[in-house]
Amino acid sequence: MAYTNPNPLNVFSGPDSLSHYFDPEQNPPLPLVELPAALNPFRKDGVRIYAKMLTALPAQNVKSLPGSTVLSMGVIGRALWGHEGVEAWVTNKKTRESLRVLRFFGVGISLYGGLAQQEPSDPKGIMARLRRKAREEEEVCYLGQYDNDANWQSHYNHTAPQLALQLHSLSVLCSTIGTGGCITGTGRYLKSHLSSDIKVVGVCNVFGDPTPGPRHFPGFESSPFPWRETIDEFVSVKSEDSFRMSMRLSRYGIICGPSSGEALHGLLEWLRENGTDGLKRDENGEVNCVFLCADLPYQYMELYYQKLGEEEFPGIRNQVCSTQKREEEWFLAPEKTVDMLVGEGGEKYDGEVLCMVPSSCACTTTRTSRTYRQQQQPIEGIFGDCSPGAVSYVSESASTIFSTASPSSSVYSVATTTSVESQYSSMGKVIDVRPRAEFVKSHLRNAVNIPLSVTKDDFYGDPQAVCERWKEMNAAFKETGVLNHQEEDDDRQTLVVCLDGDSGKMAASMLRGASKKVGKKREVFCVDGGWGVLEAWLRRRGYGDDVWDGVD
Repeated sequence: MAYTNPNPLNVFSGPDSLSHYFDPEQNPPLPLVELPAALNPFRKDGVRIYAKMLTALPAQNVKSLPGSTVLSMGVIGRALWGHEGVEAWVTNKKTRESLRVLRFFGVGISLYGGLAQQEPSDPKGIMARLRRKAREEEEVCYLGQYDNDANWQSHYNHTAPQLALQLHSLSVLCSTIGTGGCITGTGRYLKSHLSSDIKVVGVCNVFGDPTPGPRHFPGFESSPFPWRETIDEFVSVKSEDSFRMSMRLSRYGIICGPSSGEALHGLLEWLRENGTDGLKRDENGEVNCVFLCADLPYQYMELYYQKLGEEEFPGIRNQVCSTQKREEEWFLAPEKTVDMLVGEGGEKYDGEVLCMVPSSCACTTTRTSRTYRQQQQPIEGIFGDCSPGAVSYVSESASTIFSTASPSSSVYSVATTTSVESQYSSMGKVIDVRPRAEFVKSHLRNAVNIPLSVTKDDFYGDPQAVCERWKEMNAAFKETGVLNHQEEDDDRQTLVVCLDGDSGKMAASMLRGASKKVGKKREVFCVDGGWGVLEAWLRRRGYGDDVWDGVD
């Protein structure tokens, strides 16, 4: 009788939508994908290899068919019955990613010590303890995936009939063995319904070298499932080979985890050892092989990098010094910048926003130290007052000044040990990182100048330039003390001004990150587009000429 898909559009709706979604009878057959020649070294010999994607099941896990593993049960129990009490008893050797995946799906975790893969019949093993727990506690149900016949029968009823429908001639079926349910149920059906000549190959871990999911043969041999009349031969595969093959498959789009890689590697090893003579061939004279993909790679990422060498992964280019995050909301347009400085109604405003005194303005007062005067050749009028819009007020106890270092230098002379943290205005703290020559032409009132070198246009396009800028900025901010979170930073917003906006973005991220490290939160912003954009906007609105009256 021809197969009829009961749900050709693959839509699940109504009150029973989830139960239908997890019902294999309501789904189309899972994909069966032939491997390209790049993954099949025997293609030239007339061998075709197919991956049966059990990972395409609704829970993306082979065990959603028998419902015997904890992740699948955590999903299905909640989806179908609203059951929240699924608990996983897992080895304390599990990777952090695996544990986090279980918790992500709402599964409780209890760890056990001892061997990671224990003999199911061991009276002192974890499975024996759980069986006793289920007998003694009425509210506990232990499904017993290692001895529950519903495990292998689910594959007899669903996985195998799909394969028989999709591939009328099959030569070799290959699968890893964990509980043994998948290979036993699938192989048993195919041998009895398709051809008794089908070879069934079971793939095990090498003893003492586990791959997550499969078992070594000594740990499987006592399985009560009817595997002896089903599995013809066994192959053992090293974990390194399993992970590597899984990665190769995934890179070609057959996304699968290490046990799936183990199944394919075992199949290829078996074909190399035994050849194709005597195998059943189809009407075209070709040998058709199927291996079962039962898991996904994501929860095992840490193990991939442990098992395989760094040379097997593409390198990371363009790594820069800082990975601190940046948010677009930190980058202020000119109008938002002014709102931050003076308030939306100008309530914080008590003078001109722009200071445009000629080059005599050096954003400091006459309280400069002899040391600074000896070190630096002063610009004409450098120690003059900054009237009428006196900027960068320095208190009686603070007289910090910065050198006019060369554009390529990242060294800033500090006249005293006092930090520039004391130099801020009632409008908010403003840090201007433009070169000194640009700063003295015009700047925001009460800005503190920490001059940095001029960078290339769009320096974010040059990773080396980004790294150099980060180092220069970090050194300057450390030396001047602005990286240190002060008490007043909790209540005050900080604005960073630069030439084109790029350095300001980096500075905002750096200053916010420094405060976060000490458990504080500093609100730091920058001018999107830099000083040129902001100054032009301010001049068009007369902020530099007349006292602002609050009317734009």
